[in-house]
Amino acid sequence: MYLGLLNLEQKKAFLAIAKKIIGADGILDARERGKIEAMRYETGLYTETDLPSGDIEELAGVFDTRRSRVILMLEGIALAFADENFSGEEKKILRSLALIFNFSEKEATAMENWVLRLKELQKEAAAMFE
Repeated sequence: MYLGLLNLEQKKAFLAIAKKIIGADGILDARERGKIEAMRYETGLYTETDLPSGDIEELAGVFDTRRSRVILMLEGIALAFADENFSGEEKKILRSLALIFNFSEKEATAMENWVLRLKELQKEAAAMFE
């Protein structure tokens, strides 16, 4: 969606965080694999293997603007919902990001709800193609 708006360092950090999100529940669903693959292409880093390491707080440190932080949250939430199962472990990672970025509970919930509305619109569009 918005990954192209991030700088190179943020794109790499996003992909490292994304790997943590999809691995959080211990299940790598085909839909999650497809979503992360699409995100790699969107960032232009589809062949990049040298991603940063560290914990969530360290990786989040490169997201230094509200815009980049919101992008990380929206894209991360969308990834967590890729398999239609927003697990407790995935939610824990995203809630910790919200705390690191000083997003209120209301803001974090609004971002989650926005992603859910977008998913519904995508389903409507897919139905139009049939």
